[in-house]
Amino acid sequence: MKYLYSKTVLLVILFNAFVLMPGITEAQSIKEKKADKYYESFAYSKAVEVYQDLFASDNANPKYIQRIAYCYNKMLKYRQALIFYSRLVQLDIAQPTDYYEYAQLLHTDGRDAEAKLWLEKYMIKSPGDQRAIKQLDNINRGGYRTSIDNVTVKNLPGNTRFTDMCATYFKDQLVYSSAKDSFSMVKNVYDWDNQPFLDMYVTKPGAGPAEKDSRSMFASVNTRFHEGAASFTSDWNTMYFTRNNYLNGRLMNTPDGTNNLKVFVADFNGKEWKNLRSLPFNSEKYSVGHPALSPDNKTLYFISDMPGGFGQTDIYKCEWNNGSWGNPVNLGETINTSGKEMFPYVDKEGILYFSSDGHPGQGGLDVFAAKEEKPGVYKVVNVVAPINSAFDDFGLVINNDSLTGYFTSNRTGGKGQDDIYSYVINKIDLRVLVYDDLTKQILPGSKVALKSEGNVIDTQMADKNGAVMFSVKPRSKYQLLAENTIYSPQTKDIQVKGSLFDFVQHEDIYLKQAAPYLTIEVIDKESGLIIPHALVDITKGKYNESELEDNNGIIKMKLAENTDYAFNATAEEYFDKTAEFTSKGKPAGEYTLTIEMEKLSTGKQFVLEDLFYDLNKYNIRPDAAIVLDKLAKILKDNPSVRIEIGSHTDSRATAEYNLKLSQNRSESVVAYLISKGIDKSRLVAKGYGESQLVNKCADGVPCTEEEHQANRRTVIEILNPEIRRVKRGTKNVYYF
Repeated sequence: MKYLYSKTVLLVILFNAFVLMPGITEAQSIKEKKADKYYESFAYSKAVEVYQDLFASDNANPKYIQRIAYCYNKMLKYRQALIFYSRLVQLDIAQPTDYYEYAQLLHTDGRDAEAKLWLEKYMIKSPGDQRAIKQLDNINRGGYRTSIDNVTVKNLPGNTRFTDMCATYFKDQLVYSSAKDSFSMVKNVYDWDNQPFLDMYVTKPGAGPAEKDSRSMFASVNTRFHEGAASFTSDWNTMYFTRNNYLNGRLMNTPDGTNNLKVFVADFNGKEWKNLRSLPFNSEKYSVGHPALSPDNKTLYFISDMPGGFGQTDIYKCEWNNGSWGNPVNLGETINTSGKEMFPYVDKEGILYFSSDGHPGQGGLDVFAAKEEKPGVYKVVNVVAPINSAFDDFGLVINNDSLTGYFTSNRTGGKGQDDIYSYVINKIDLRVLVYDDLTKQILPGSKVALKSEGNVIDTQMADKNGAVMFSVKPRSKYQLLAENTIYSPQTKDIQVKGSLFDFVQHEDIYLKQAAPYLTIEVIDKESGLIIPHALVDITKGKYNESELEDNNGIIKMKLAENTDYAFNATAEEYFDKTAEFTSKGKPAGEYTLTIEMEKLSTGKQFVLEDLFYDLNKYNIRPDAAIVLDKLAKILKDNPSVRIEIGSHTDSRATAEYNLKLSQNRSESVVAYLISKGIDKSRLVAKGYGESQLVNKCADGVPCTEEEHQANRRTVIEILNPEIRRVKRGTKNVYYF
């Protein structure tokens, strides 16, 4: 919540987001009228003193509480503002925006739990506010990570007790704006915050602001009002800068007394700046400021509160064509928010940097980096700490080495209201993602080695997101080696660029599988859930036991080429199930086999698959015996289970004949199971004939053989629920 315009920054009167009280009555005191006059003319430093006197004698007056809170907030005195906002939000006169501002103050003060509460209250009154939604999401996610180990930030030794801000490169020097006392006979003080107005100075890089820095180069540019936020053409001969609407000795105010900002242009003659002129898109009705040229000088970025924008101030651009600047174009909603976007800057890579209080951040204005992914659509990332803080951070510029630069902040520990800080990027986070080349799925558990000049520097295992993170030196070359047990190793040469954009360089590695791999899942047929402790017996097919993996209840095995496989799945309280798979004709890759099992439960019915009889016969064939042997084993493993064996026929032949045939078949099954040691009391034989057809194939209805076959079935039904768990085990079995 930085009202940069509220700073002695040239933003002064850039924004008029002020809440004014209703008309003043005749009965107001002279002192209150005086305070109101200061307030309405934006002289917050004077207004707050008078309102404080009034508050001392009437501390329940809602107007005094409201205006003291607003004044301190505009003056960027957050601690004092927080005290009075805490009173204001409890009053009936509190506006929804007061809830939002109070939440921002709490966030700046590190009280995120309370900030979340007031953001939620604000969103009830102002639903759909994307700025608040993003801020709340940021708090819920615990804020942003820091990169203290990667970036060194220093407060420049030359900062003064006044505002020093917006350093930018000019040849081998730095140009910046400062409100430091000029020691002139007449002091021009900005009543907004009781600081002198900003002038432009030049200094040596690294030293930062100093009392003896020269203003002579800008003698024709500096006025008794604000100047600053400058940008230079690549030949250093033209300067674009921001100033209050003041030209040829005249200060141009709007009818309501607001003095807007404008972008001016000047030419350098080797000693000073001459030929001062206003840009064509400046206006008396709104502000334009913070110019920033692209490296090729063909695009000019700036901010404005002109009508038609997305928020309080938006970033615009215009193109240089045929010797003049074209019409301003709004950068769109991926950059601009309902809040304030300010201080654009474009580096040599074409990355746009700017400050915003509308995108989620650390607090106040944060610095963001944006890369255009397609026309008008940008990927925006927070530059994070230590460049960003809970306070206002803005005016970032980058040196040609892309590793050093400057920015401005009013964070705690500074020397003045705003200080200039230097930064150095020491390391870059290198985030490597490992994927399957065929499926494009991430590969957790992969091993990735970071190598330099053939030597392994670090080795990491990919996390659940298939990612590893290394800390690397900017502007350096490395090699990545990724390995996974079921894939061929893959190397990748990389060049670390070194950029503030996300502080992270992203690299992807795709691994190719060296053979076909099969994943086996045993699930409950009814629920679809994996069956705990199910066993899989590999009854057919070559495999290497060392190639088997068991990850979270799923078996993964490497298959031999051109091989047929058979599996038998068993589980307590379930009927056994067999399944087959072949690697014949299968290229290297991932395959899945799902084995569905029927649960043993009272009333549960299931068909005995592969139990066939010869036509009009009921004797047990050899192939049917294999199926019944499995059923006998299940009954032995579960000695308390009683079952009904129900046989069914198709509709061909008479009903009487079919009923007798089905009864004989059921009794044949019972006799076979008794011969295998199953007690007769646990078995019930039941013939249903053609009485329970599963399709339309009744008498006289023409049907295919396949349709008739569906009716010829043997159904097992569980008659009781008492199932005693028996520990089982077998060779070549793997647990889920």
